[in-house]
Amino acid sequence: MTALRTTYIATPELSLQFYAQPFVSNGSYSGPRELSATPRASRYANRYAAYAAPASAMAGFSDREFKSNTVIRWEYRPGSTLFFVWTQGRQRYDNTPDTRGWTGTYPDLFQIRPDNTFLVKLSYWLNR
Repeated sequence: MTALRTTYIATPELSLQFYAQPFVSNGSYSGPRELSATPRASRYANRYAAYAAPASAMAGFSDREFKSNTVIRWEYRPGSTLFFVWTQGRQRYDNTPDTRGWTGTYPDLFQIRPDNTFLVKLSYWLNR
């Protein structure tokens, strides 16, 4: 699994953190089997039979996922901090395998519609 993490500190009070994780997985099935009418048989060949479903139903799969997180932290006074957070996720699952190599697959991640979440967090230090 590949991941990218970076932090940029502009000043002691201001920083930017970024994290990204792409995930690409492809698979194809060959020789799928199912339990036969005699699942307790002593021989393996008698316990399982060739899967009766159409070949197109068992071709394989293609899974694409991308997660990223960006945080801007600003300490506007000692002990008091303001956070701006942007989280993005992209995901697609298909029942057909993708035969391209990883160089053709990774750019597809950015064609998937993203789910974006924006958050703001404020912490204030009460000095007594």
